[in-house]
Amino acid sequence: MGDAQPALIRSTQLYLEGDEATQLNTVDIWTSNLSPVSKGDDKLWIIYVHGGAWRDPAVDSKTFELAVTELWASSKQSSIGAFASINYRLSPYPLHSENPSKPDDPARNVNHPAHLLDVAHALLYLEKEYGIANRYILAGHSAGATMAFQLRNSILKDAQLPEPACVIGIAGIYHFDNFVEVHKEIPVYKEFMENAFPDHSVWGSASPPISKLPGVALWEQAKIIVISHSDDDELVEKTQASTMIKRAESIAQAEKRVHWLKASGKHDEVWANGEILAGLISKSIDLLKA
Repeated sequence: MGDAQPALIRSTQLYLEGDEATQLNTVDIWTSNLSPVSKGDDKLWIIYVHGGAWRDPAVDSKTFELAVTELWASSKQSSIGAFASINYRLSPYPLHSENPSKPDDPARNVNHPAHLLDVAHALLYLEKEYGIANRYILAGHSAGATMAFQLRNSILKDAQLPEPACVIGIAGIYHFDNFVEVHKEIPVYKEFMENAFPDHSVWGSASPPISKLPGVALWEQAKIIVISHSDDDELVEKTQASTMIKRAESIAQAEKRVHWLKASGKHDEVWANGEILAGLISKSIDLLKA
């Protein structure tokens, strides 16, 4: 008989407790059945923040599962200690065709910065339980990429967020006013942005490339920063990624730390395919270990 092959075990954990916790304050975690994760481990955590325009209930933590399967079956398995995919409270979506939000649902009636605070609390939870600081890759898609680049230590009182080894933004929305202006002929763009960010006066400070908020953004502390976009993306224009990479190139040692990775496929194919998202993370691991 040969050696047993490692398999992934998925669990769903609450990262918030008490009255504030909702059914969306959870994180899905995948670990090996043969090597339990520990705080002293030096293997990478791959942590994902889903998109969905801050409101779509059909795009949640489970959308990372195909990429997890691909990465675990790849040559990168030996470098990875665990995977995590973060859920967060959503903005209202009463007109969703299959799962409309109800006004009394605390998990689906929030605005900025609630989504971002949830992601920050999830990272704090993972740091407390598993010691992820300096050994995690934070990957976000679309609105998830926005939040990956919005996170900063000043966001939570009396709490230091764990520093990432790498931050990956894929098909991100970074400059809000430009985003809405480019798509002004399509009302739904303004609708979902104002739905998540009803206070227009915060759009500038909430847009990572032009934000003047105090403190250093989490992504600026990373060893490797990756910005990715697909030419086939039909929902988010390439200018968004170009604007973010221009800002990223202003940080210290940007020539070594900031990287552009070209994605493929349409906007949601990046995660729905599994292979595309896994490939971008795999290349980012290579950059981190170079």
